[in-house]
Amino acid sequence: MSENKICDKTTKCPIYTGVLKSSETLTRTYKNLFCENGEEGRNKCKRYQVANIIGSCPSSMLPNTKQSVEEIIAKAELEKKIQA
Repeated sequence: MSENKICDKTTKCPIYTGVLKSSETLTRTYKNLFCENGEEGRNKCKRYQVANIIGSCPSSMLPNTKQSVEEIIAKAELEKKIQA
């Protein structure tokens, strides 16, 4: 059974689609480490983890943010309550 190496969220991921236009080297590094590194990359990508749990993630969040997944989700839920 072959593993899909490229993340299934790349079409909507601002990191993959080039939000870091000022740094092509950094974008390529993120793609290699997270987006195109199969299950290992997805397991390290906080964007992927958060999106799988709550359906989306902050667009400005980097895959290797220092915040925990739990912290990111709590902040997103708080922001939703404030906006409601």
